[in-house]
Formats: sequence, C-alpha cells, structure tokens
Amino acid sequence: MPLARLPEGRELEYESLGPKQAPVVLFHHGMPGSAVPMRTVLDPVLERGFRVVTYSRSGYGRSAPVPSRTVAESAADGAHLIDHLDIDRYCTFGWSGGGPHALATAAVDAHRVSGVLINASFAPPTAPGLDFLAGMGEQNKVQFGTLREGERAARAAVSQMAAAVRGNRPEDVTAHLSSLFPEVDVSVMASGFGADNASNMDHALEAGDEGWFADLRALGGDWGFDLADVVAPVELWHGELDRMVPIAHGEWLSRNLTDVRAHLEPDHGHISLTVEKVGSMLDVLTRRLNQ
Repeated sequence: MPLARLPEGRELEYESLGPKQAPVVLFHHGMPGSAVPMRTVLDPVLERGFRVVTYSRSGYGRSAPVPSRTVAESAADGAHLIDHLDIDRYCTFGWSGGGPHALATAAVDAHRVSGVLINASFAPPTAPGLDFLAGMGEQNKVQFGTLREGERAARAAVSQMAAAVRGNRPEDVTAHLSSLFPEVDVSVMASGFGADNASNMDHALEAGDEGWFADLRALGGDWGFDLADVVAPVELWHGELDRMVPIAHGEWLSRNLTDVRAHLEPDHGHISLTVEKVGSMLDVLTRRLNQ
C-alpha cells in the first residue's frame, strides 16, 4: 500500500479503491485495524459507485507511531491525506473505534465533509449521564478500565488482547474474546468476514501494539474536539446486541449530535450490522444528502 508524507514528515499508509473521479468515502477502521481493505465491508460501497479511501492510523501497519495522539489529531491526518489525493468533497464513515474519528473528521475538515456515517461508535468517555463501561464485554471493561491505573497497566492489557488476535483463526479470536461476541456476531465471524478481519488486524499489528495502545488512550481520553463542531448530517447506526460498544453509546450520541438521524437495530450486534447492512446505510445517507 502507498505512503503519504504528512506536513511534519511522518508517513501515513493508505489505500484508495475505485475510480478517481467517483464520489469519495473516507473510511475509518476500528480498534485494532489498518488500511488493508476488508472487501466484505467495502465492496457494497464500491458497488454503489463510490471511491473508498482508508488509512492506517499512526502506529498501525506502516504508519509512523504517535503514542500521544488524540482522536482529532488522527482525523487531521486523514484530512491531510485528502489534501494529498487532491479531493474536494467527501463523506466520512467510521465503524466502532473509527466512529469518533469520522465525527472528528467532520469537525476538523467541516468545509469539505458533506456527510457522516457512523456505526457502533463510542461516545466520549466523560459523556454526562453515560456509564462508559456499562454493558461492555469483560475484555473491553478491562482494557478501558486499565487507563485509570496508568500506562503500564494499559499497555499490558493491550498486549494480552493483541496476543488473542494476532495470527489467530477467526474461531480462535471469538473463543479468546468470547465476552465481546453475541451469537449473531459469532456467526458473521465464521463467514468470509472473519478472514478479511484477520488480514486487516494482522497487518495492523505487524510492527507491534503501538497503534492499539494509542487508540485506547485516545478513545478513553479527551478527544480533542467538540461534538458541536460536527455540522454535517450524521446517519448513526447501532445494534442493540452490541457487547463491544453498548447501545447506550449510540443512544447518547443520538441525543447530543446536532444533525443526526439514529437507526437502532434490535437484532444486530457489533459486526453483523455492518457486514449485513453497510450498503443500506450508505443508501440512506446518499438519499438524505440528495434531498
């Protein structure tokens, strides 16, 4: 995959799929993740005539690490990538840990972002009235909980979870991290998505766990932007069976974003909703932007 040089000299790994003149969707991967395309997720976007641009956040894959980065700073990297590719307008799509980064992109690059799609997104850790950890599977409770214990504890938790993911078969991942997977997600992990996801995460972690640790600290700290600065239309989707990012996060965001329409799906989890409905999600956003 190609590398883009950022203004301060760091390199950012990225991928671009689809015709150069097509409307653009900037895709923000989850935690952990990378720019390696997951075709089971991105093919429905490409089939609708879009160009997909995605990048490995710093510390993942071949993107230079920045352990202290904020969500907004990572989003600014994505905006610089858009500059590098000479793109004028685009939509941004974030899944899971990528959701806050999609919202941040709309805040830091407001003049170019025409619409936002988020699925299973975290809410801010200090969101008033939200118990951030409530409803999460045990592994996520542990990793986010270690942030209160300091860097050493957080790095240890990330290292343990990375060992459960790196180089393992999809069925082993669901077994090692079973508290995070409702049955509907276990079924999807056993499909073609499981192999896609394994390739994406293995590349993310090839150089170590730095990207994962940086993501954890960024998502569990001050995001570096104000949700009020997200003025583009937002389509929000969340599965009620989600154990990685509980539905309460989506409900909180639906009450606190300026121009948002929420779709809360009772029969879906963290993975099944994206894999089965990403095309429909994009159709809904496209119709809204064309009204």
